[in-house]
Amino acid sequence: MKDLLHLFRWQDALDILILTYIFYRLYLWLRKKKALRMILAILALPLFYILARWVDLPLSVWGLQNLWPVILIVLVVIFQEEIREVLGNVSLPSFFFGRSEKLRSETIDKVVEAAFQMADRRIGGLIVLQKGDDLDELIHEKTPVDAEINEDLLISIFSPQSPLHDGAVIIQGDRIRHAAALLPLCKSISLPKEWGTRHRAGVGITEISDAECMIISEERGEVLLACKGALQKKARREDLKKGLVHDVPLQEKKDGKNIWPKKLFEDLPRKALFLFLVCLLWVFVIGIRQGEVGFNIPIEYYSIPQNLVISGEPPKEVNVRLKGSQRLLASLKPDHIRVRVDLSNVRKGNNQIFLSEANIDREPGISVANFYPRNIRIQLSPVFPMERIQ
Repeated sequence: MKDLLHLFRWQDALDILILTYIFYRLYLWLRKKKALRMILAILALPLFYILARWVDLPLSVWGLQNLWPVILIVLVVIFQEEIREVLGNVSLPSFFFGRSEKLRSETIDKVVEAAFQMADRRIGGLIVLQKGDDLDELIHEKTPVDAEINEDLLISIFSPQSPLHDGAVIIQGDRIRHAAALLPLCKSISLPKEWGTRHRAGVGITEISDAECMIISEERGEVLLACKGALQKKARREDLKKGLVHDVPLQEKKDGKNIWPKKLFEDLPRKALFLFLVCLLWVFVIGIRQGEVGFNIPIEYYSIPQNLVISGEPPKEVNVRLKGSQRLLASLKPDHIRVRVDLSNVRKGNNQIFLSEANIDREPGISVANFYPRNIRIQLSPVFPMERIQ
């Protein structure tokens, strides 16, 4: 662990923070899409692979490495419906920043008033409030309108005499973007049988996006609000306004000094969990990015007894194979490595000295893979008086 901390750079900290944010946003986005089953299946395999590498399970590691393409294909086949629904309406601003279309309170008042006037007149309709997700890929048949919102225009669009009455109105921001839009139907079989195509369409668009949909029933003269695949009846204007204000962001001026600290610390336990997981991933990646390099390192002999001197031709070099992080090995030079041999315990004559990793001084984070020779022979001779004088 100390060696890993020695490798930690400010770029690694930035990398970890960026990945933590992306993974957290991905979790929120997929959870909103009701794709947690897919998340667990996708995350289980790499986590098991990391665990297998960590505890050294060679058979499991081999299987995951060699069968990875097949496993991915199987996952795509199993979760093809979830993948299509999740990726079909991706919005980059919504994904990275959680942005939603903002509505003014006046706009909500107009939409609510139009909905209840239509219910009183027994005029059916669907009014979709687009938030963060892009609905263009989900709604293929629609008529562009691009008009300001007002009650009379909404009522006239859904009047039986209007050519645009059959379908939904799409509201984006403070404008009516499309009319006569054909929404995807709800696939749930739990909806009451008396609810027709209009109800299933209103619920269906909220199952696969974060949009809200107001359903005006011409048969019962009632207004319902669909949100996240659920349907609620709103008997009063105030109830519908509260539901929309709660689910659809309002365009308000916010105190810039207070919003960012709040966003930073909200949902802190989950953010901390993702930070921990990304840190584990960093440790794993740094651990597996190993390399190996070899050098011929000169031998340094020290602590030679005063009455002895090395004679003959002693070994001068040791070939050392070093392994470690590729980042460290890239900057490693031969003069960073020392091979030192202590001769304080040798005797006169021939001596065989066995070398070990303790004789090789190296930088933190670098380990010895191999070295040669493993033992050396040194001949020491006594020092004559004349040699002492010289």
